[in-house]
Amino acid sequence: MENSRITHGWSGSIREFLSTPSSLVEAALQKHIFSLFTRGASESQNDAWMEEIEILRNTFRNLAIARPDSLGWSLIFEFELPLEGGRRPDVIVLGPDQLLVLEFKQNSALNRASIDQVAAYARDLSEYHSATHGIKVSPMLIPTRTTELSFIKDNVFVVSPNLIAAHLSALPERDPLNLLDWMEGDYAPLPTLIAAAKMIFNHEKLPAIRRAESLGVRKAVDAIKKIALDSEETSTRSLAFVSGVPGAGKTLVGLQFVYEGTDDDTSAIFLSGNGPLVEVLRDALKSKAFVRDLHSFIKTYGTTDKVPSQHIIVFDEAQRAWDADHMNTKNRISKSEPELLVGIGEKLPDWATLVGLIGQGQEIYSGEEAGMAGWSEALSAPTTKSNWKVYSPPRFVDVFVGHNIHEVPELDLDKSLRSRQAEDLHRWVEHFLNGEIKEAAQIADQMLVQTYPINVTRNLEEAKQYLQERYEDAPTARYGIIASSKDKALPQFGVLNGFMDTRLVKRAPWYNRPVGEHGAGSNLEIAITEFDCQGLELDMALVAWGNDFLWDGTNWRLGKSRSKFPQKDPHQLRKNSYRVLLTRSRDGVVIFLPHLKEFDQTEHALLASGAKILGSPIPMVPIG
Repeated sequence: MENSRITHGWSGSIREFLSTPSSLVEAALQKHIFSLFTRGASESQNDAWMEEIEILRNTFRNLAIARPDSLGWSLIFEFELPLEGGRRPDVIVLGPDQLLVLEFKQNSALNRASIDQVAAYARDLSEYHSATHGIKVSPMLIPTRTTELSFIKDNVFVVSPNLIAAHLSALPERDPLNLLDWMEGDYAPLPTLIAAAKMIFNHEKLPAIRRAESLGVRKAVDAIKKIALDSEETSTRSLAFVSGVPGAGKTLVGLQFVYEGTDDDTSAIFLSGNGPLVEVLRDALKSKAFVRDLHSFIKTYGTTDKVPSQHIIVFDEAQRAWDADHMNTKNRISKSEPELLVGIGEKLPDWATLVGLIGQGQEIYSGEEAGMAGWSEALSAPTTKSNWKVYSPPRFVDVFVGHNIHEVPELDLDKSLRSRQAEDLHRWVEHFLNGEIKEAAQIADQMLVQTYPINVTRNLEEAKQYLQERYEDAPTARYGIIASSKDKALPQFGVLNGFMDTRLVKRAPWYNRPVGEHGAGSNLEIAITEFDCQGLELDMALVAWGNDFLWDGTNWRLGKSRSKFPQKDPHQLRKNSYRVLLTRSRDGVVIFLPHLKEFDQTEHALLASGAKILGSPIPMVPIG
């Protein structure tokens, strides 16, 4: 059967597949490819399809002898994962109360990228396809130039073509999944921040992501809408904070809240002090109005008599607001940014609601180290006359003792939205950067089971090759090299992370252009630093580790560096920089360490913490 929406190449029961000429199946696959890319399939792709079809015909003929009920199972070739940039598993089998994802590789050697690729297909179908929720999903990798292979590697079944039928015949005898019902299911992947901003800006409804709903994004938006409405109705001034771990959806909450507003008579603005985020979002949205620069806004309205038109002001990374010393050094202004923002709220007629989004451990610039205490101090400043209501998640209530504080649990987002598999990433990073190796290893083992690999290599070209192979089926995937700005060793290995190199990087094309286009980060030619990637995300980051933060066997050791501005705690700033670098990825992370002796202890710490060597051979151990 063919689907009128052309969401796949060919689908039908195994009985229909065996009775359909191979040429008709191939024609349907070619038609699908043309509908996706407005060009025909390559010769190598056609050859691969012919081989797959022949292997599956032999498999299902043999299977039907042992399992006649298998003729009622269904197949889907080249199913297009919606909103995923053309990602397509080779074959999906709707079997007895479970779904199998088959990926064919026309080679005799196995590599890590192939295993991670099919594991990611299974993970995403399980996580984002509504008809697969609660259903077992099994990834299968089929190296077509092998025989007699049958083993499991990281929850992926690796099976030679001649043993597929034997593997499938062992499946339990249950009713098969219904093809039409499954095809009618919704596939709703969590969009990246940039994709979500585009959808909001274009008045499109965001996908009703199961994880976003269950982990409180909607509840947080509703909570701050209620706070703003109360401020307007009671003519009061409120300061609310939304906290969350990396990837928890804080910025998504802020953007959605600004878009929805509170009613027709109010307006809101979203501010960010993250220059790269503003630049990338403006380029993606082709608009400068939706997202504004925080520092410029403060300078315009906080140091003059001007009053903004918005009564609701949302600002990202509230804990990173500059303290008074840094403001004085940089702008010759004697007040901190929190004090200036509260002052702006004081000037607004009748009422005001300020909403600060708080990340954890994201302070990487000089002047950001005051953290949340700066906001409490701003509310106690002589210039602050109003009795501000403060709405805080439980973890920050103690900071505002003595103020009109209200605890709101819904404002704390403590789980990552990036995927179920990545939700423990921030915990792994926290333990690792704290030197808690044993605790980190326990979390890493669970993350690997959940299909979130942490790979380590001393070979940069090997890391690049892995990423290129891992996303060969996803031309719109975003990956790239990110590195510490304070390192001095990486340039000799081809990672140009110095100030003069990275200042020339155009961030918008680095994030927004697909592989192959000039300036795209996915070309793996240009590196960016922690200052360019904070608040943004990639499908997978190639983290180039520097000599500015090395493990000596017991503690983290700082390298020598200079700073234009005074630093109260340089060790914490470096630690936070690596926290940022290690938490940019949605699918997994590859860490490159230069082949220098001074990096050996850091590699040992990573491996002891559960990371895996990228180039290690994949043992072919038979099942049983």
